[in-house]
Amino acid sequence: MGIATLQTLAGGPPSTDLTYVLPEAKSAVCFAVPLDQSIIEKFLNKEDCRSHNIDNRRANTMASGMSLELATFLNMRGRPSRPLAANSCYRGEVPGGVYSELPDLSHRYLAVRSGLGYFGFSGNVIRPDVGAAFILGATVTSAELVPTDPLAPKENYCDQCKLCLA
Repeated sequence: MGIATLQTLAGGPPSTDLTYVLPEAKSAVCFAVPLDQSIIEKFLNKEDCRSHNIDNRRANTMASGMSLELATFLNMRGRPSRPLAANSCYRGEVPGGVYSELPDLSHRYLAVRSGLGYFGFSGNVIRPDVGAAFILGATVTSAELVPTDPLAPKENYCDQCKLCLA
């Protein structure tokens, strides 16, 4: 897990504006829920789609639930907070509405800025321990938290091999 703040996200695209979802926002806590890597290859080979689909739903539900639990905890302590759904939460007031798929907040930008991983060549967030096999979750809060540093660029293991595009 990592923390991003208004200051560390300054200058980013509109989907990094924490105040979009919570006007008094100061920080966001971002975290990653890993997927079961033992079943991904069978999914990609079209041998067993069901197991990965179930695991993906489990990870999305867990990430959204963790976000809700953290927001509830912070709200009970007088720090207005808002949980973010792990996926499928888009801005309606932009051209194309929710079909434009512009997120309320970009979990990917929050994750990279808070030190959870790097942007790979594909644009997905990658981590040395699990690659891109995880679901991101986040909670936005009015609490002024200490931000975590992004990972050092020299440690990014993406060598732009483009295997992710294959």
